[in-house]
Amino acid sequence: MVLIIVCKGVRKNNKIEKCEFIHTGSWGDARLVKHEKYHQSLEDHIYFWLGFDVPQSLGNYSGRDGKRN
Repeated sequence: MVLIIVCKGVRKNNKIEKCEFIHTGSWGDARLVKHEKYHQSLEDHIYFWLGFDVPQSLGNYSGRDGKRN
């Protein structure tokens, strides 16, 4: 299964900083692991990596928005 995986960014000096990393692939891919190790190498008492996220797909009709077809 191919996923779109995005980096959530970091918390640095109690402020959230965005990271532009986007990966299309699977968990455990070398590029993904390399990016994770990069952030982990910088972690200390003022720098905290927020991890990865898989955004929810858009366009799938759930029927919960109150609109009629």
